[in-house]
Amino acid sequence: MELTLLKNQEYRVEVNDTQKFKVMVMSGSAEIKGQELINEKWYTIKNTKTVIFTYTGCKLKIDGTCDLQFISNNTNVPDILKLFTSLINKECNDKTFMVVGKGRTTFCTTIINYFIRLHKKVLFTEIDLKKGNIFPGSLSTIHVDTLVEYNEHFKLSNVLSFYYGSTEIKNKDLYTLLLSRLKEAIDKKKVDDLHLILCPEETSKYYQEIVKMFNVDKLICVGDERKFHMIDVPINKMFIPLSGYINDSSVDKSITRYFNGLNNEYTPYSFCVKRKWNVVRVGEECLAPESALPLGGTRKLDILEIKDVKLENNCVLGISDAKTSEEIIKSPVLGYCVVINQDIFKILCTQTKLPKCSYFIQGEIKYSDF
Repeated sequence: MELTLLKNQEYRVEVNDTQKFKVMVMSGSAEIKGQELINEKWYTIKNTKTVIFTYTGCKLKIDGTCDLQFISNNTNVPDILKLFTSLINKECNDKTFMVVGKGRTTFCTTIINYFIRLHKKVLFTEIDLKKGNIFPGSLSTIHVDTLVEYNEHFKLSNVLSFYYGSTEIKNKDLYTLLLSRLKEAIDKKKVDDLHLILCPEETSKYYQEIVKMFNVDKLICVGDERKFHMIDVPINKMFIPLSGYINDSSVDKSITRYFNGLNNEYTPYSFCVKRKWNVVRVGEECLAPESALPLGGTRKLDILEIKDVKLENNCVLGISDAKTSEEIIKSPVLGYCVVINQDIFKILCTQTKLPKCSYFIQGEIKYSDF
C-alpha cells in the first residue's frame, strides 16, 4: 500500500506486540523523532505508537498490520525545529533547559537527534523518578553522542546515576541531597553542550528550587497549556503544543529494557553472590510528613541514616561505588541488579561478575519479570 503525505503532515500508526508492520520512504523526506529515514529502506515498527513526519511532503510504502493508522495535520515538530534553530544560533547563550509537561521524552529525543545530526552532543538529565528513560527510581544523567534510533532508546553507556530507590519523593531530604550530588558531578564534567533536564510533575516551589540549583536558563512545557500558565518560575517559559502520542512508561518496562534491551538484544546473567556484601537502605522506609507528627513531635530516626537491611526477593539493588559506609550517601551507583533468591543471594545482573565493591543499596522498587 502506498500513501502520500503533504508538507508538514504526519502519519500516525499504532502497532501492538503481535503485529508486524514496516514502512519505506519512496520519495521526499521523512523522520521519526528527529531521525531522518533513508529512502528506499524498510523500517520495522512494532509494539509502539509512533509518528512519521515530513517537512517537504513524501510518498510512503507500507506493509503489514496495525491497530490504527491515519494522517494528521496537527503536529508540533515545526515548533521543535524552530526552537532548535534558535539554539544553534551563535548569539544564543541559553544552555540549560528544564522540560515539564506531557510528551517530555519525545520532545527531548527529537531535539537531541537534531543536535546529533549536526555532530553535537547533548547532556540529558532525568530527575523524574517515575519515567525510567535511564533507570526508574534514580537521578541520572547521560552524555548523548549517538543518534537515538526510532525503534530503540538511549544507549546506556557512561551513565552517571544516583539510586534513590523509589518512584515517589517520600524522603525530600534524601532526594535533595542526591540531587545536589548529581549537580556537583555534572559540574565536574565541565560540559558546555545543551543540557536538558527532564523534571517530574511537581509544584512551582519545586521548579524554583531546580532553577536555582542547576542555573536553568529556560523552562519548556510540552503539551499542557494549563500547567504552562500555572508554573511560577523566575525565568522565561516556552510552550510546545502536544501532537502525536504519549507513550506509556512503567517501572517494569524500564527495568526490562535495562536488562534485555528494547528488542531483547541483551542477555542478562544470573548467579549467586559469593563474597561478603553489605545490603543497606538509606533513611526511613516510610517517612511520615511533619504535619502527621504529634504536636511538638520530632522524628527519632535520622532521615539520612544508613542501616543494614535484610535482602528481599525481587528487590532492585543499586551497586554502590562507595568504599566505606560514610561514602554511600554521596556516591553514584555503578549499575543495577535484581534479587532472584534471597536465601542463596542469587541475582540478575547485566554482567557476568560484580565489580569489587562492598555495598548494595536496596530500595522499595521490585521487579519479577525475569
